[in-house]
Amino acid sequence: MKIQNDFKILIKTQIYNKMVNCVNKASPNEACGLVFGEIKEVEENGDFQYHYLPKKFNCIESSRKSTVAFLMNNIEELNALFYEAFSKYNLRLISIFHSHPGGNYPSGVDVDNMKYLDNCGNKAFKNQIWTIMDATNNEINGFIYFNNELVQIDVRLEN
Repeated sequence: MKIQNDFKILIKTQIYNKMVNCVNKASPNEACGLVFGEIKEVEENGDFQYHYLPKKFNCIESSRKSTVAFLMNNIEELNALFYEAFSKYNLRLISIFHSHPGGNYPSGVDVDNMKYLDNCGNKAFKNQIWTIMDATNNEINGFIYFNNELVQIDVRLEN
């Protein structure tokens, strides 16, 4: 899989710990949540990069209790989270988060959903990062469907 080094998600310990708690709470099923934050364009050595900066994490109880799938379909709850993130904190959705019982790479269903959201016409979901945590060791990976291709991005944990 191609790695896209121009995109980085920089996750502070506080947000990471909330993700781990979300995964533990949902175990043995997949956990899910939304990460809100900012996207900054940064120039490093003449190259431009996009840094995704998480500021707020919301763990969401999956509507589908499953070890192989998650579902966020409580529209009222999702609308309230989006509204609060934007109106109260001026943040946008930067990542859809979920866990796998083992591994942190997208399943075929994940890839299909990434393609669908990227092409659905809603700008909030265009070039959306998906973060996936391995529930066995809490290692996290990031992916983006970019230019009609699934690519892995750089995930960095920060203090």
